[in-house]
Amino acid sequence: MFSPVHVPVGMLLAHSLPGGPVTAFAAGVASHLLLDAVPHGDAGIGHWVASAPTRKIRLERILSMSAADQILTLCLFLALLRSPFFSHDALPQLLAGAAGSVFPDYISGIRDLLPRPPSWLEKLHRLHEHCHFRGREPFTIVTGLIFQASLVLAFLFIAFRF
Repeated sequence: MFSPVHVPVGMLLAHSLPGGPVTAFAAGVASHLLLDAVPHGDAGIGHWVASAPTRKIRLERILSMSAADQILTLCLFLALLRSPFFSHDALPQLLAGAAGSVFPDYISGIRDLLPRPPSWLEKLHRLHEHCHFRGREPFTIVTGLIFQASLVLAFLFIAFRF
């Protein structure tokens, strides 16, 4: 899933769970791995990136997609901070939940950028990949993006209704 789906879940866990930022970060990481097990229709995009004919083109594809993803995610995070639902929560707690919720993708992204990633980074990447949905994808790329956008819109609606 793209980061704009993961971040509201990480923020919700940070809002709901007792404990500090460390707990929120760990819950965010766990939520990311669980959400990636749900079919979400963006596997074709990963294949598009991996099928690049050269490393340079692969990096260009990764960086352009990542930039758009992170800009949307930042805008969503800032909007949710202003919502009545999250307005009374501590910023470090919400930030930790949000950061944890995207951490596995950052680990994989760093691994993809390195020409020879260290073995510990490969192990973390393999754990993340192992958590992804492996069955027949019920979504096309377009319907998967619509599904993910619908989840984000539902989070926004709920956050601003409280």
